[in-house]
Amino acid sequence: MSEAAVIKGTKRAKAIAALVDKGKVYSLRDACDLLQQASTVKFKESVELIVNLGIDARKSDQAVRGAVVLPNGTGKNVRVAALADGEAADNAKAAGADIVGTDDLIADIQAGKLDFDVLIATPQTMVKIAKLGQILGPRGLMPNPKVGTVNADAAAAV
Repeated sequence: MSEAAVIKGTKRAKAIAALVDKGKVYSLRDACDLLQQASTVKFKESVELIVNLGIDARKSDQAVRGAVVLPNGTGKNVRVAALADGEAADNAKAAGADIVGTDDLIADIQAGKLDFDVLIATPQTMVKIAKLGQILGPRGLMPNPKVGTVNADAAAAV
């Protein structure tokens, strides 16, 4: 009886299991190629990487924590809107902000036109967008100094 016949699950899971040799250790490149070959969905799938470090987690001197910045990002294009006026608006546009404005952008937000993923604001414009808290807050778009989306230097924030 083959391994694919033993596995319970969907037809897709059985087809993927038939491609994988359980006794073989795959290199990272070969595993990625196999993942792409096995993919049958229309969206980009995520991959979970599990690493056995061989440490004792109960000992504090062996704790491992950190973050990794992937070289090609997450693959999603982030649209940035900047609420700034004057020179700060010009700097934000030059830094790569997709939408820049003040009163016109506020009017668009009030009309429900949210064509951005991140909203950057200068401290001077925070007074103007306080009334937009009910629109921006639930969506997680309200600028916040702790996150770095409220910055006097709009170009650096973008």
